[in-house]
Amino acid sequence: MKILTSTRFKRSAVLLLAAFACALLAILPFSRHGLIVRDHNIDDDPIRLQLEWSHQAQFAGIYVAEELGFFKDNDINVTIKPGGPGINPLSSLLDKQSDVAYGWLSHALEMRRNGAEIVNIAQILKKPGTMLVCREDSGVGSVSDIAGKKIGTWFLGDQFDVGYWLSSNGLDLSDIQLVDQRPNAEDLLAGNVDCATAMTYNEFLTILRSKHGQKDFFALRFGSSRADGFLEDGLYVRANDLKDPVKCKKFALLLASMQKGWSYAEHFPNEAVAITRRYMGSSDTIHQRQMLTEVLKLIETDHSFGMLSLSEFDKSIHIVGNGIGDINGITNSGKGAWTFKVWLNSRISQGKFGPLGPASRHRFNEIVKSRAFVCLDFIGTASFALSGLLQAFKRRYDIWGCFILCFLPAVGGGTLRDLLIGGMRSPPFIFKDGSYILIVFFVMLIGVLCFSLAGNKLATQSPLFRNILNVFDSIGLATFTIIGCGVAIQAGLEWWWMAICAALTCAGGGTLLDIVTGKEPRTFKGEVYEEIAVVGAIVMFMGLRLSDLHETSYLMVPSTLVMTWLFVFIGRLLLIRFKVNSIQPRIFI
Repeated sequence: MKILTSTRFKRSAVLLLAAFACALLAILPFSRHGLIVRDHNIDDDPIRLQLEWSHQAQFAGIYVAEELGFFKDNDINVTIKPGGPGINPLSSLLDKQSDVAYGWLSHALEMRRNGAEIVNIAQILKKPGTMLVCREDSGVGSVSDIAGKKIGTWFLGDQFDVGYWLSSNGLDLSDIQLVDQRPNAEDLLAGNVDCATAMTYNEFLTILRSKHGQKDFFALRFGSSRADGFLEDGLYVRANDLKDPVKCKKFALLLASMQKGWSYAEHFPNEAVAITRRYMGSSDTIHQRQMLTEVLKLIETDHSFGMLSLSEFDKSIHIVGNGIGDINGITNSGKGAWTFKVWLNSRISQGKFGPLGPASRHRFNEIVKSRAFVCLDFIGTASFALSGLLQAFKRRYDIWGCFILCFLPAVGGGTLRDLLIGGMRSPPFIFKDGSYILIVFFVMLIGVLCFSLAGNKLATQSPLFRNILNVFDSIGLATFTIIGCGVAIQAGLEWWWMAICAALTCAGGGTLLDIVTGKEPRTFKGEVYEEIAVVGAIVMFMGLRLSDLHETSYLMVPSTLVMTWLFVFIGRLLLIRFKVNSIQPRIFI
């Protein structure tokens, strides 16, 4: 068998080699499930972990990890330091009395506003556990009854939740009397305050067991549909310690061990409570069992354990900023207040969220959901529908034929892609959003009218029409490349699926159109189409991986998307201009 190569083959080979080089450069610096952790000898110095409160089931997963040897299995020693009244965990961290500390985000942001260099490396509680509870004899049955009441808070940030809830309902803190309350809901039960903040996993359980729990009372849970709440228990370290690779690895191993401990506590709660009681001088087993049950409702013990939600972080910034009265100051303190590097190095996710870090995924999803990008998506859909309409005009199809040939290239590729992925993409997008069908219909209707009125000025064989069609087709190709990559990212697929989904989204519908019209697919006959989408996907992957290295930069992801879009758009037009074809080996047998 003899294979002859042409000049077109050589040009295309250069293109494909460039794509391969890009892919190689993109994956070499990274491991499969996150940033590569360099090998370092782990010293025997213990990690001093400062808890937020005294020993209780709120921290059961940590005790389980210690007692069952999960810390030792990872070759780290951990000293668990209890908190309590008069102990500020984050201040202990700054004073170098601990290496890792529990803390509320509100407190961390306020300290960072005052110059404290502390960073969130993991978010343990994914949902707020703070409530506002009012006595049955307080007369509070709704927010309108709260004015003039005495409200007990710990002034640990819980007052910000109260203040934000009031402001959302036309009131503010000046309409109530805030007092510093004692632990364990003592002031509420004694009648010293009308209402008090309480934790779902602690004080509220005490209230339910009291005489007040047998009567009607007003209870509001922050973080529910009735009121927003900020993030609470997270793990914080000193910013300078993140520059030490040995300490970073120890932090990652600590987090991985804690995840195993909490997962074990979820599956064997009675044993976890028994272990917890060994750390307590005295305890109520029933109360600790109930506390563990409630805490587990706020923790995700699976592959997302410890992963900070940037959407919840941004919401917390807004709540705390309003509570302190310095939105700009809190917003600025939130810059650099978190990192995913420790979480990625812990390998907790085990690749379940794909090759990108949470920061890149979050910012990419925010852009894709923006109104501007949705409009661009609709333009791409319309341009592909227009290319199908041209084929219908050439064949003198009737209205139904025009609609089908508009429909296939516009949504056919995305539908095939969704059917292939399944899961979260089932049913396919066209069954979830009727906008795409309407776009196809209006493109067909307007196109028929324009061609009927314009006559020879827009003849299907005219250079003007071909140029317009090429521009709109390139817009669609660039847009659908990003959308195809986005679907792979949202589905948590490996990086190479970005290229496959991009190619299928861009060319799948056109292939269906050619099959329906009885033609061999043009992209199989030398036209460079899927190739440019594949290379565009690799360019986009490289940019997003680089953005993981600069996770706090807000410009990296949008810059990557703009660069990818322009690369595909301009690249497609240049390929048309210089008539570059794809690989076509000539084989003689």
